[in-house]
Amino acid sequence: MATTASATFDPLPRPRGLYSRLHLLILATLLPLLVIGAFAVWNAARDYRQSSEQRLQETATALARGVDQGIEDNINQLRLLSLLAPQLQHTAPELQAWARQNPDIRLIQDDSADARTLPSDLLYDARREGKVQVSDLFTNIDSKAPEVAIALPFEAAGTTRVLTLVQPSNRLIASITGAGSDHHLLAAVVDSKGVIAARSLSPERFIGKPVPDWDILQRRGGQQGLIDANSKEGTPIILAFHMLQAAPGWALVVGEPQQSFQARWQQPLLGIIFGGIVAALIALLFAHAIARSILLPIRSLAQRSHSVVANTPGPPDPQPSSIREVRSLQSSLSGTVDALKKSADEARDLARDLKASEQRYRAVAEAGALVLWQSDRNGRVLSATGWRELTGQPDDHALGKGWLRRVNEDDLAQIEIALEQSFTAATLTPLDVEFRILDLHGNWRWLRARGARIGHTQSSWAGVLEDVDARRQAQARIAYLAQHDPLTGLPNRAVLFEKLEHALLAARRGHRSALLLLDLDRFKEVNDSLGHPSGDRLLQQVAQRILGCVRGNDLVARLGGDEFAVLMAPESRAPEAASSLAARLVEELGRSVELEGHQFVVSTSIGIVLIDSQSTATDSLMRNADLALYRAKDEGRGCYRFFEAEMDTRMQRRRQLETELRTALQQQQFELHYQPLVDLRQRSVSGFEALLRWNHPQRGLLEPVHFLGLAEDIGMMVVLGDWVLRRAAHDACQWPEQMKVAVNLSVSQLAQPNLAEAVEQVLAATGLAPSRLKLEITENALIANIQAASAHLLRLKMAGVSIVMDDFGTGYSSLGYLRAFPFDKVKIDKSFIRDLGEQSQGSAIIGAVSHLCAKLGITSTIEGVETQAQLAQLTEEHCAEGQGYVFGRPMPLAQVDEFIRDWPMRWNRDS
Repeated sequence: MATTASATFDPLPRPRGLYSRLHLLILATLLPLLVIGAFAVWNAARDYRQSSEQRLQETATALARGVDQGIEDNINQLRLLSLLAPQLQHTAPELQAWARQNPDIRLIQDDSADARTLPSDLLYDARREGKVQVSDLFTNIDSKAPEVAIALPFEAAGTTRVLTLVQPSNRLIASITGAGSDHHLLAAVVDSKGVIAARSLSPERFIGKPVPDWDILQRRGGQQGLIDANSKEGTPIILAFHMLQAAPGWALVVGEPQQSFQARWQQPLLGIIFGGIVAALIALLFAHAIARSILLPIRSLAQRSHSVVANTPGPPDPQPSSIREVRSLQSSLSGTVDALKKSADEARDLARDLKASEQRYRAVAEAGALVLWQSDRNGRVLSATGWRELTGQPDDHALGKGWLRRVNEDDLAQIEIALEQSFTAATLTPLDVEFRILDLHGNWRWLRARGARIGHTQSSWAGVLEDVDARRQAQARIAYLAQHDPLTGLPNRAVLFEKLEHALLAARRGHRSALLLLDLDRFKEVNDSLGHPSGDRLLQQVAQRILGCVRGNDLVARLGGDEFAVLMAPESRAPEAASSLAARLVEELGRSVELEGHQFVVSTSIGIVLIDSQSTATDSLMRNADLALYRAKDEGRGCYRFFEAEMDTRMQRRRQLETELRTALQQQQFELHYQPLVDLRQRSVSGFEALLRWNHPQRGLLEPVHFLGLAEDIGMMVVLGDWVLRRAAHDACQWPEQMKVAVNLSVSQLAQPNLAEAVEQVLAATGLAPSRLKLEITENALIANIQAASAHLLRLKMAGVSIVMDDFGTGYSSLGYLRAFPFDKVKIDKSFIRDLGEQSQGSAIIGAVSHLCAKLGITSTIEGVETQAQLAQLTEEHCAEGQGYVFGRPMPLAQVDEFIRDWPMRWNRDS
């Protein structure tokens, strides 16, 4: 009954110790003093801060007066000079003497040639206003030094003249700041536009830069004030400003880092705060001493009570306390020791029993058991502890055969077999079977039932239901990933090859089908511009579009990267069906895709191979489809092609050429020919363009069109381009110094992270001056590597190398590149000169581009000049440079010197 009654009481709040209560009492006594001390500290902090702000403002005011005085002195000096030398002649003795005393100050007459170096509106405002004008900061055209001008209008011979004093801007502040100034303070003079005109520290780095938070200072208004701002380095600072009187709109600003400013007024508070902390510590120590004298006997009683309950030897009985209440407690404790010992013995026995029960339960839980069950020899369940927690049904719903109603019907057969083998067999075969059961959340959950015979007669069974759902799901996930692409969820290459084997067997029985290989065009541009996450999202969209084009019994697989495959189901008219499907895919995948707010058009090229009774193996099917895909890409992309037998022959020739190309580089079969570049205005040879030739052992001298595309595909262009650059630089060193050499850079070279270093190393190794090297880049190559190449090209341009845009006008955004990148020369594509004289468009385009280049300071060169008529018309269109057969065909190095020597006679004869 006592237990039942006590269970109805509300739980007691957590007790608080007497020790802490004594401390709280003392703290409550000290609290008013602490509040008063905190208020005093706050008042002192406010006064100290106001004093620091006033000091900073007074510094700004004093410095502003010094700057005003310096400007007034300059104005008075101007007035004196205008009176002493009214004719404003430089030969005047007064001006000469003054100029010698002030070498860094210039005096400029309004009608002198130096007046053009002044701000355009300064002299006009001085005459119009009839009073002294102070200019904003400007840069000297000749010395590039920052300066400030003071213009004084005066009357001379009946006309208004203006005498202007120009001085370095930092003189405004240099005379009023000295070595003894606070190194934490920074003073600056700011013109009416918020630009720093003079600065006490590091003027060369900051003069001409905008002052931080100038807009806040303007909004603040008034003659003076304080604002919080951030420095150029991001450091918090406090600024005190004072508007100048001698220069309207100008201000003197004094800045100090917030850290040193705060330290100045916070330092005196440390003594006050330290004193308060010491006083608080003394009070706490005193409280601790009082509490200890009271609590020691109380703790002794508590220790004795614990030892009695635990039935362990305790401390000896304490001496009777001098505190009356404590002595009463000691007396009461002695009378209850026996009762406590008896209760402790009973509690220990109960705890021993509970521990044994807990160990049994833990053993079952660690085994992963959800349900403990027991059945008779016929398999009818007699008890099922935990069934409610698993299924939400009462435990008695599992009795007999009722538990089978929660089992997945697909697993009932294997359960019946397991029960029959275990319960009815003569041998002692344990029960072990896995199945799915509907849990209380309505989800199918994998369980494992294990059981064995129990009892002396082995007439009943007992066992557990274990949770194996996580393991079975992991196994299913592994099996799925082994056959599917994790990004798109499509079947992978292994599944495709397995289905191809089935398709081959069906084809031998007369059921034809087709295999389509898809490869995305321009997919690399998405990865390079937006990153791989965006590329992954694009692949997912492509997979969904492909699925939307095929039938339900067609197989769509991802082979890797941006390659997909479609295996069509058997079709009576396989060629027509494959052609129709390929056309749908090209159209669907050619529609634009939105990624990161940008529209991208990623087309696809498709290779198709028919699967019929003549097909032999999956490897040959894949190879033939790949050959057809290669043909589609080679013929313009965004289309589809069927496999034809001659494709295999072409591929064999390509592979042979690839082998020969690799051998050619090792056996030094490459050589350079040089085509002249002619300055049409000077009528002289300005340089040569290096053109690669392959001296093939069987096919003779091959031009780049026959092998450069293959070299790019097999990754040889970087090595080959490096050889061309090195050889051209070496050959150019043998020419006259005014002759330059032009070298083409490939797409692969522009993508190299060490492009600038490689070019610089070639120049250093060969001794060729950077100004004699021209690097030609096509627009398509620049588009593919614009971000990576820009930094390298700018670095080479700064070193003196000329950067040339080749084949100008063949791309989509040539004019945009002229504005975005500082090219030295533009070579107009030869397609514009082919019909020159017959159609007016080519002539108009050449003239417009030449005129535009002249305005931008870019040299224009026209390629493909082959006739004297074309040359004459180019001269009329004001082209700066020409290249073509009319000047000279590409020639080996041995003929270059002779060509240069004979050029004057050749030009006179041809013209």
